[in-house]
Amino acid sequence: MAEDALNSNIFNNGQASFLKALPGFSAVAELALPVTPARAGSAVFYTLKPVTESGKSFLPVFSGPALPETPFIKRPLRDAAVMLFNSPGQYSFIFNPRNARPEAPLTASKRDMSLLAGFADSGGRAAQDSGRLAAGEFSLGKLHSAHYLYTLAAGLNRSSGLRFSLASVLIELGLLQEAYDGLKTDRNPEALLSLAIIYRKTGNHAAARKFLAEIGPGTPLEDRKAAEAAWLDLETGKEEEAYKEFKRLSASAYDKAEALSGLGEVLSRAAFRTKDRGRIAEAQAALNSALVTPSPESGRIFMQLGSLYFRSGDPARAVEAYRKAEASMPSIEVLANLVMALLKTGRQAEAAAVTLRIALTDMTVTARLTGNFPQEKLSELFPPPRPEAAASQPAPKNIQPPPLQAAAPLTPAAVTQPRAPTGAEASLSPARPQSPAPSISPGRRGMSTPPGTGWGQLETLSDAMSAAQPPSEDESRKDNFISRAFRLASTMEDELGRKVYYNLDGLEEVEKRLRLAFIKSKENPQANLDIVRDCAAFLCYFLQERHKGRLIKLEEYDPWGWPMSFDAAGARTVSYPVERVWRLLWSPVLPEPGWLLKYSSWLSGILKAPPASSSGTSAVRAKTMSHPERISDVQTEHRRMLILISSLPETSHIELGRTGLLKLENALKNNFKPGIPPATDGWKLLRCYGHIMAEILIKDFKASWYNADGNDGSWSLRLPWKTFVFPLGKVYRTAADRGSLTDYYDILLADKLRNSGPSAG
Repeated sequence: MAEDALNSNIFNNGQASFLKALPGFSAVAELALPVTPARAGSAVFYTLKPVTESGKSFLPVFSGPALPETPFIKRPLRDAAVMLFNSPGQYSFIFNPRNARPEAPLTASKRDMSLLAGFADSGGRAAQDSGRLAAGEFSLGKLHSAHYLYTLAAGLNRSSGLRFSLASVLIELGLLQEAYDGLKTDRNPEALLSLAIIYRKTGNHAAARKFLAEIGPGTPLEDRKAAEAAWLDLETGKEEEAYKEFKRLSASAYDKAEALSGLGEVLSRAAFRTKDRGRIAEAQAALNSALVTPSPESGRIFMQLGSLYFRSGDPARAVEAYRKAEASMPSIEVLANLVMALLKTGRQAEAAAVTLRIALTDMTVTARLTGNFPQEKLSELFPPPRPEAAASQPAPKNIQPPPLQAAAPLTPAAVTQPRAPTGAEASLSPARPQSPAPSISPGRRGMSTPPGTGWGQLETLSDAMSAAQPPSEDESRKDNFISRAFRLASTMEDELGRKVYYNLDGLEEVEKRLRLAFIKSKENPQANLDIVRDCAAFLCYFLQERHKGRLIKLEEYDPWGWPMSFDAAGARTVSYPVERVWRLLWSPVLPEPGWLLKYSSWLSGILKAPPASSSGTSAVRAKTMSHPERISDVQTEHRRMLILISSLPETSHIELGRTGLLKLENALKNNFKPGIPPATDGWKLLRCYGHIMAEILIKDFKASWYNADGNDGSWSLRLPWKTFVFPLGKVYRTAADRGSLTDYYDILLADKLRNSGPSAG
């Protein structure tokens, strides 16, 4: 993005045109928004319909009197502005396009939509004391009206400290680029603190600490500076230091909300890791204390509390917290988690109503949520929508409605929550496997056969992992993670004195940079976390540009657990590129030179022409082990699933040993019925159970992954005495035929004893 475009903000007249246009909305009671039908499963929704103007995509908005062609919906001015502000993936909006008005159409950004919402909230007030009014709104957590009023006040007096208050509002709204552009050359302590927060929120912890260090002692910012340092400690793994500082500040600071929020986060992380109910109660108490009085942080703290209630098995209180979060920040994330909590409490009609709202701006999340509703009740819960027609422009006769658009494929990465399992994964409804199949038993040469054709079409890992279309370069530059690739390339260009391209030569330079950094910091690999993030982002952007890869950011995991999906040669391939860089933080031994280039070469080969390799029992009989890079991907997927398993109420109570097998059997019997195919979430739950089985065999029998081609029911583990087992396939079969996992374990244990010796480990 060009520098002048980045700097078109409230601090240099870039917003003048939209601010001048705001009074014209005083007479506008509601806005009309064109919609188009889209399908999620068997349910049909309406979603906002973008238009293209001058080669750029916009969401159109009509303020009358000329209304759009039907179908469209109408929303009150403020509600429409807030909905558009929270629309994911859409950053540009246009009022009355296609010459609907005599003058040129008015375009708007997300920041402009927040200003419009604030204008509506504040009743268009433009008093001389707008700074005082803004402070009052901000203290109550009314972010859009505070944004509008502070913008007016800062415009009247650009040299005043109001610019720092305005930056705080922008940060709380998530408009980090806009806040940064207004402060990046400012070295006032208030600006330095805001810049530190921005850099932390974008993942650049080193820069955040640098800005904090520039704030001298003795300023009125000591408590806020200490709280920000504690957040940095927490996000870089120093939980004990963060706990002590948040604990101190929650008792001594004048404004305790931020410290109590941090304390609740530290306690909840420790509670779920150690399964300590006492700490869960402490975390809940801290967050509730933070919410005793309204504050700018109230919306995200209510979200934090809702996630804590949900994960700890109290969905009713989670609904209450999410509702309060929705009142101040009705983002897709909040609404989607509200849907999951409502479903968990049996309030399907309410959940459906919220899902209809989500569908207007995000059909991808809608599709994922729809899979959690009873499929037989979809037509009842989601009757065909009836958008209103414009009285002044009736629909043309003899024209059929536009064709239905298919929603994006369902993925396990359903709904993100900050540092918590995704909504759709966190509450998995009972699933039902397909028709019964013969039980699995040790076959010839010690093999256990994976599921056969009796299961019909198995959903594979590649089926489950998908993402939207690859983002454009402009969108990538706005992405908190991928944008690191551009900063790294710029830094390397300065150091090397030549252009760095996103190709194999550039990737080789990234390898050299990584090796040098870890050779210098051999005793403290975590010191290189920022370098790892930068280089991983470079690798991902390289794959995005070279192979149209789509990175799926699962916010509950560190980036190593983010898969990338590729569609090529008529097949979908899922891989974990970030882990190839991240592994340097875990291993004391550096990989051989060229490891990233070898990974790229392997990936390029399978995307160009997927190998016709065998899988399952045929692969074992042919002694065909999967490529080491494929094994690496499966090991990463397994590690990711174990983290998910430890946090889900459906799975966290199952021990990873023989004692857990009986619980696993009972769970399969209770949640699945023979002869009835599993729903989407059924496969998610079955995968969790399958990875529990795999981990038990890996831990107790020292099994290792052997062949992981084909669907995951055919993935095999090799035991040290050359017996091969199919852990996920065994679980899938057990769900269908009611076999005994404990008997299966005992057969393998006897097999181990018969083959005991050096090779048996």
